[in-house]
Amino acid sequence: MGCAVPDRATKPAARSVRAAARAAETRQRLIDAAVALFAEADYDKVGVADIVESADVAHGLLFHYFGNKRGIYLESMRATASAMSQAFADIPDSTPDVQIRAALTSHLEYLSVHRGLALRMVLGGRGADPEAWEVFEGARTAVLEAAATRLGLDAENTGVRLVGRSIVAAIDGATARWLEEDVSIDVEQMVEWLVHLIVACLRTAPVLDSSLNIDDAVASLRGSDQASGG
Repeated sequence: MGCAVPDRATKPAARSVRAAARAAETRQRLIDAAVALFAEADYDKVGVADIVESADVAHGLLFHYFGNKRGIYLESMRATASAMSQAFADIPDSTPDVQIRAALTSHLEYLSVHRGLALRMVLGGRGADPEAWEVFEGARTAVLEAAATRLGLDAENTGVRLVGRSIVAAIDGATARWLEEDVSIDVEQMVEWLVHLIVACLRTAPVLDSSLNIDDAVASLRGSDQASGG
């Protein structure tokens, strides 16, 4: 019987897979380190050396993967925006009230951990860093559209869009004060108050477009309140 001939492509392919996994892990460590550092200090106060030291990787790897400090900063903003909006996609089969409460809870918990970053972006607005702000805006627009659709509303309707932006502005302002003043209101209380705020804003939508019927959206958003007689 002849001997089996080893597949010479197997070892190089395996090495390639391992190398890709190591590269992805290193890249993620750099992003995680950058997110943590930029959450606590302004852009100008965080150096490349700080990031690579925190990530425990070679100095040149940051430039290899991201080009420069600005590159990893924007990538860390994308990671932050993704984390802030991920909750809405994590439980797609839940009822709207459960899903939106979960998204708000995740949002507040994430911002409380990354307090410095949240305050700079929310209070500074577009003027804080226009390019980074656009990253956040893109993620938040996607969440708004998904939330409107989940509530049975037309995400393209001008009235719905205007009310949605007003809700975001109100949540931003309230969250910033909550973080800035370190008040004795826990996440659960904030979430319930924000849900009531969203309901109140939604009720104004027919003023902008009399054809809008938001009763079903309000009822689905207040699902747990109504079930408990609230």
